[in-house]
Amino acid sequence: MIRRFVFVSAIPVVLTVAAACGGSQTPSPAPSATATPSSSAAKPAEAPKPAGVVALLEPIEGAMGGHIDTFRWSPVAGADGYVIKIVAVTGDRVVWESQPMTATEAKLPATVALEPEVHTWSVSARKGSEVLATSPTQKFTITP
Repeated sequence: MIRRFVFVSAIPVVLTVAAACGGSQTPSPAPSATATPSSSAAKPAEAPKPAGVVALLEPIEGAMGGHIDTFRWSPVAGADGYVIKIVAVTGDRVVWESQPMTATEAKLPATVALEPEVHTWSVSARKGSEVLATSPTQKFTITP
């Protein structure tokens, strides 16, 4: 016996076909969407939803300049705040870590000066105190 699933509008219908010649086709409706969880028809497993991704937009990986003070990143669904972290590669010193902010762009405060050296930056997206996603780390260089 061969079974084939045929979708007519939103209701799937199973056609049962006898394998012998001259067999008949008997349509039978599939279990309804209102079937209870205890029914024998198993509900297809839902694919896990991927966590949000923070994409760093500016400065780009490997950027070089004498004055880099604007940082931009992509929004993450469900996030209500972002924290940016800038680290000087020499000595692995945290140069600036922001307070949570709702914007997806930040300018360095006037009190923060980036020395001529290589830095990394990353952003974490948060919902309250929970971290939803963290960007990959990117490097940029401040030139003299």
